[in-house]
Amino acid sequence: MGNQSPCRQDLDGIAVVKLDAKISEADFKDMVISVAKRYGWLVHHDLPAQNTRGRWMTNVQGDVGFPDLFMVHPFQGGRPLVIELKAEKGKLTPGQKIWLNACEMAGCHAAVWKPSDMEYILYTLSNPRA
Repeated sequence: MGNQSPCRQDLDGIAVVKLDAKISEADFKDMVISVAKRYGWLVHHDLPAQNTRGRWMTNVQGDVGFPDLFMVHPFQGGRPLVIELKAEKGKLTPGQKIWLNACEMAGCHAAVWKPSDMEYILYTLSNPRA
């Protein structure tokens, strides 16, 4: 799963790693989903598909910019997580900003996560009621 430096410590059975700043967004997404599943979260992520013209797209009916991950913990309660994943230098689009703001106002925990946030991500996913 991308480039990682050696483990620094252990958090509840999950190795805490310092991620290479150049990790791809796809590898970062796979890592976050893996950790979320480890802690029992239900995870939704839309995948792009290739259309008949060979162009990669994510079919969406409605407003563009919906966040990368929607996660709910079925047994621990707490607020749903609505997460936009970005590479270390990634920037939000206007549509992504609107969605994150609207989800936060609706009571979800909405955030942008980058590889440098991995310790916070591990804490958040291992403490669903936090």
